[in-house]
Amino acid sequence: MRPGVLITGGAKRIGHGLSHYFAQKGYDIALHYNSSADAAQALQKEINALGVSCQLFGHDLCDIGGIAPLLEKVHKAMPGCVGLINNASVFERGELMVTDEALFDRQMTVNLKAPFFLSQQFARYFKGSVVNILDSDIVQNNISHFAYLLSKKSLGDFTQMAARALGPDVRVNAVCPGCILPSIENDTSYEEKMEAIIPLHSHPGVLEVAEAVYWLMQQQHITGQVIFVDGGKHVL
Repeated sequence: MRPGVLITGGAKRIGHGLSHYFAQKGYDIALHYNSSADAAQALQKEINALGVSCQLFGHDLCDIGGIAPLLEKVHKAMPGCVGLINNASVFERGELMVTDEALFDRQMTVNLKAPFFLSQQFARYFKGSVVNILDSDIVQNNISHFAYLLSKKSLGDFTQMAARALGPDVRVNAVCPGCILPSIENDTSYEEKMEAIIPLHSHPGVLEVAEAVYWLMQQQHITGQVIFVDGGKHVL
């Protein structure tokens, strides 16, 4: 039986790269998506062509009550699953004084509450590894995306607490990407400015993030660790 991995938000951006990378490493992919059904179906065809299985699981992670049934479906479809990558997230601008309850709740629900209960349910059904995708800015106190960054900081603390709570059957680690892909908020000049400032003078790509996640999942005696894949941005 091939090993499997559940990747949330696996159809686009970093999730797309993670799905491809693990498929190329011989993993069956349980690909979670929410609103990206077309992208998920297209990626499913690409992954199946690699000789492994890709099964799709649509779910809105704002629906926390649906997480337990989701993991039950994954277990039935892919009993050899050995990994969960909590990659799905929402990223919204809003300083403290302009953040309303709806924005706060979206950030906390998708970025923290969902990984909490996904990890809990994963540990009920499987043994293996959980890797949370954070953000290299968790060591900073940037306030432009206040609720978003607070949710990622909290997920970092959850990583270490869950590593203690879920051992020895489940290892829990995290990867903090830096500037990996262009966003609608950051233009080319911003990317170039950051590249000139960060210690290694170059941004990592999705491949480097996937390599770090894969490496953590292979390490049987590493848990509670956070790896920064950001060209050194976190030490600024």
